[in-house]
Amino acid sequence: MVINDDRPQHLERREQLLLAGRKIFAERGFQATTMDDIAKEAGFTKPVLYQYFESKADLYRQIVAETAQQLLTSLGDAVAGVDSPRAKIEVAFRVYFELVIRETDAFRVLFIHSHEGEMIGELRNLEMVLATFLEPFIDISISDDHRRQLAAGVVGIAEASAVTWLEQQAAKGWPAPSPNEAELLAARSATLAWGGLRAVQQD
Repeated sequence: MVINDDRPQHLERREQLLLAGRKIFAERGFQATTMDDIAKEAGFTKPVLYQYFESKADLYRQIVAETAQQLLTSLGDAVAGVDSPRAKIEVAFRVYFELVIRETDAFRVLFIHSHEGEMIGELRNLEMVLATFLEPFIDISISDDHRRQLAAGVVGIAEASAVTWLEQQAAKGWPAPSPNEAELLAARSATLAWGGLRAVQQD
């Protein structure tokens, strides 16, 4: 049974296990990773790991859920400070890529390895939530279905760009990103998204 203990040392240990899980899952993927691998990386025994997470899938889902929540919270905070729909989407792109660059292991787990087997549903859920988040910022006189499709397309642009960047970094041996990397990725994606949205015809 997973323990529920709010004492700081237990929360710290749980975070250590999550960090170890992110690292190993990012390197090996879900299928190739074992609970032994994660326990060894964290410096604990496997029974300790099972005190916090019922299974490998449970640990994986917690990593995905926390990454998704961090992303959604950061996006919500960022767009609250801007007014126009276009500015909100542009700020959302920037925050998105800042997190991808800062939390590389977490997003490798989310965007690359979540395509494996039973875990694909976790990524699909986040994609739908992000599309719902973006829908109100597509300020065009179109049907709700059309707006949802466009929002999903914008999410697809961001996700595909992030996946490609992560794969390029891996191929290069993970060099340190440039200071303006997030801004550059965001500008490219925003330009592509807005070029497409400007061409949309009203329903």
